[in-house]
Amino acid sequence: MKINKYMFLPALIALGMASCNGEGDGNVQMWEWETPEAPVEVDPYVEKGWTNVTKDYGEMPEYIRVYSSPAKLQDKDVKAFIAVADATKAKFDVVGGAEGYSTPSQFYEADAAPIIINGGFFYDGSSLSLVWRNGELVCPNVQVDSPDWSETWYYMPRGVFAKKADGSFEVGWTWTDLQDHTYWYPTPMPLENGRKPDASYPAGAKDFQAVTAIGGGPVLVKGNEIINSYEDEYLLINPTGNRPRTAIGYNSTDHKLVLFVCEGDGMTSGIAGMTLEDVANVMKDLGCDETCNLDGGGSSCMLVNGKETIKPSDGSQRSVVNGVSLK
Repeated sequence: MKINKYMFLPALIALGMASCNGEGDGNVQMWEWETPEAPVEVDPYVEKGWTNVTKDYGEMPEYIRVYSSPAKLQDKDVKAFIAVADATKAKFDVVGGAEGYSTPSQFYEADAAPIIINGGFFYDGSSLSLVWRNGELVCPNVQVDSPDWSETWYYMPRGVFAKKADGSFEVGWTWTDLQDHTYWYPTPMPLENGRKPDASYPAGAKDFQAVTAIGGGPVLVKGNEIINSYEDEYLLINPTGNRPRTAIGYNSTDHKLVLFVCEGDGMTSGIAGMTLEDVANVMKDLGCDETCNLDGGGSSCMLVNGKETIKPSDGSQRSVVNGVSLK
């Protein structure tokens, strides 16, 4: 008799079932599989002691979160806030421009951006810090400064926080010549009376190319290293005093933009503010490998959906020339 291999199939199936259920009666028993629990999202900022307060400020895009600081940072009593945005989704922009005054609230009224902070330095209604919008220069970082305005002249590149064409962000130093040609430098330039930056000095000079950028200074963190370029940038601010501060940083690993403000000058009892070194340490601890300081003191302000986070140290919002927004 010719044996058909398929004659054995029912018997093999029955035998397999008996083996699986551990019995020989042929009854089929189904395994009870446990449904795996969904992984719990770990918030790295909460892990570092910050509190997610986004819901306190109303409706917010899902890619922007707001956090309040722990009671102490850098062994100091503090009141600080950060706005953290997914850099691949949020729109980073500069509000205001080269001249004219507006409070952050007026910027909000005009732009309705969920996050607004103050921008760079200014004097007498004119910006002293670079504004770069839609790939073009609006105004440069101040090109020359002097302690006496007669014999000593410093032509110093100053800090800039820039969005590049590939969507990443970087800090560096820029200087613009009298023909409005802006150069980008990977390092600051040592102060030297009368010495001007150019296309070959400091080393590594390039034509500045960016989509959007805001100037300020000094650079605090570059390439994940804390930088002390305060003296080279010839900034007449107090770096070691505890003051209100504003800074902007980028975490290239997680593609996060981090906007920082801290209160100071005793607007809240016991809250003096922070030094530039403090801010650099905090931003690096938050994962920012690129960070630039912006104007501080009475200018420091962060609005979330138009609401103040810190108390401005002038007693009310200072009129500034420009700011930074996230949408």
